Amino acid sequence: MADETIINGEIFDDPELEITGDDASETSALDKKVDDLKEENNGLARENMKYKQRIEELKDSVKVLRDENVDLKKKVGEAESENKSLGAVAARAAELETDVARLQHDLVSTMSDLQEATIELSNVKRDLTGMKNREEEKDVKLEALQQERNLLVSKVENLEAVENSIRNELEGKEKCISDLKKKINDLESAVGRIKSLDMLKNDLEKTVEKMKVEIGDLERRVDEKEEMINNFIKKEKAVFEDVYGAINGNAEVGVGEKGFIDKLKQKDWVVIASSTFAAVAVMGVACYIQHAAKKG
Repeated sequence: MADETIINGEIFDDPELEITGDDASETSALDKKVDDLKEENNGLARENMKYKQRIEELKDSVKVLRDENVDLKKKVGEAESENKSLGAVAARAAELETDVARLQHDLVSTMSDLQEATIELSNVKRDLTGMKNREEEKDVKLEALQQERNLLVSKVENLEAVENSIRNELEGKEKCISDLKKKINDLESAVGRIKSLDMLKNDLEKTVEKMKVEIGDLERRVDEKEEMINNFIKKEKAVFEDVYGAINGNAEVGVGEKGFIDKLKQKDWVVIASSTFAAVAVMGVACYIQHAAKKG
């Protein structure tokens, strides 16, 4: 039901105000204050009505007393005792007039308070209207924020999908990187082996060069020995032919010559065998280096 306001003895209906939103606590306090003002206003209005009724009654009493006073004044001359009663009535009338003046003053004060309460009530209603307008503005802003939130949620979902795609791609790339790292490690190991083979190759090449030099020296010494043997055989053959040719015949000279030659060559078999072994070793080293290079 709509609240009723009494202003100057008249009753006005107050329109209903609907208050919602975050200012509920402030609105509740204002509603309580409005209710208190309305209750005080109604009390003042009721008291005002009582004062008015009392004033009317006192006015009627004053009128009656005045009439009685007039009658009593007319009867003053009739009896002295009635004069005393007239004085009492006059005093009572004066008291009543004083009461009427006081009541009228109270009525004026009450009307002033009522007017102030009415003004305050109007201000409260204006504040409530402003709060209602602010609530409507907040609802509009809240709807806009809700739409913006929905848009942000949609963007977040899209970003999450992109993130999952990127994460899957990164996982694939990490696997690829892991495979590449493994290949790099294998290549580094192969490079290490190649470096070791290169070092071994260099050492073997140095050894081969050294052995080549030794083989050359041995071959030179063999050639010198063979030349020396051939010269010696020629000389010995000439000596045998000169000394024993006429006595023992050519056959014995041949046998002696053969035994002497075999005896001489036994001293150089070691040199010949060493040369042969060195040549075989050089060939083996060369084959090993070639095989290692192909494998690397």
